Amino acid sequence: MRSKWFGVLVIFGLTFPGFAHASATLVFSGDVMLGRSVRDQINRRGGGNGAWVTANLAKVFRQADLAFVNLESPFLAGSASSQEMIFRADPKHVTALTGAGIDVVSFANNHSRNQGSAGIQATVDLLQKNRILVAGAGSTSKVAYAPRFFQAGAVPVAVLAYTYGERVLTTNIQKTTIANVDIWLMQAEVKKVRATGRFVVVSLHAGNEYTVVPNSLQKTFAHAAVDAGADLVIGHHPHWVQPVEKYKGKHILYSLGNLVFDQTWSKNTQEGAVARVTVSDRRQVTLEVLPVKIERTSQPRFMSASEAKPVLQRMLVPISGKL
Repeated sequence: MRSKWFGVLVIFGLTFPGFAHASATLVFSGDVMLGRSVRDQINRRGGGNGAWVTANLAKVFRQADLAFVNLESPFLAGSASSQEMIFRADPKHVTALTGAGIDVVSFANNHSRNQGSAGIQATVDLLQKNRILVAGAGSTSKVAYAPRFFQAGAVPVAVLAYTYGERVLTTNIQKTTIANVDIWLMQAEVKKVRATGRFVVVSLHAGNEYTVVPNSLQKTFAHAAVDAGADLVIGHHPHWVQPVEKYKGKHILYSLGNLVFDQTWSKNTQEGAVARVTVSDRRQVTLEVLPVKIERTSQPRFMSASEAKPVLQRMLVPISGKL
C-alpha cells in the first residue's frame, strides 16, 4: 500500500552497504470496470459505497507496498450511460479503489475515451485527489508516456502503461492523452528509468478477447519490454486469464483476466487472478498467483485451492500458485 521503511537506506534507487537487506510486496490485478451493472450493484447492495466491491480482497491489497489495477471505466459525474459498451463510473465509487488501498492504476485502455476528453481529465483529477497515481494517461502525450514513480518500501518502482488501439492516425500524437502501443517509445522510456536503478513494471492492455493464448502483439511487445530492461510485464484486456511466461529470467503475465466486471455470461469471464510479487532490494523476484472468483455480478473473492487449480493450470502456474 503506502511506502514503508524496512531498515534500508535507498537514495536514487541505490542500496547502500551496511544496512539490512529488505524486500517489498507488489500486488497486481486486471480489469476493474465500475460502470454499467457494477454501478447498479454498488448502489443496491453496497449502499452506494464502492468499497463493497473490493472488500473481500482489500486486506491483501492494503498489506502490499504497492497495489495496482487496470481501470477500465472513466469517472464522470452524471447519469449512467445507456449504451452497453460505453462505460461511465460514478465518482463517488472511487472508494472501490481507495478502500482497497490501490496506489497506481493503468488508464491506458480501449475504454478510457468512453466519456471523451472530459472523462479522461475528470478521472485523472479524481484519482490524483485521492493520491492514486495514473499511468498511461495525461494532459499531453509527454505526460501519458512518462513513467510513474513510487517508493515501495525499500524498492523504488517505475510503472509504464500502454494500450492497443489508440487512434494515432486521427489523433495527433502530441495531443493524445492515452499511451499507445509503440515499441520504440516504450523501449526508450524503459531504458531511461532502468538506468536509475528502479524496478521497472510495464503494463500492457492488449490481446484477443476471450482467448487463453497470447497473440503476436502481446508477445512481441512484452519481449521488447524485457529486452529493454523491464523487470516485470503485466497484461490485461482479454477478460480471461492467460499464461505466465518467464523470458530472460523475467516474468510476463499476459493476462490477469477480470477483477471487477459484470460479464456474467461465462465462467472464464468471472475468473481472474491477483499476482503478488516480492522484490528484494537486490532485484530478486518471487511470484505468487492468487485466483479470484467474481460473485454477485461484481464482487471478487479469493478462490479455494480446489477452485484455483484449473485457473492456475490455464496460466501454466504450479498448483501451489508460486513461481
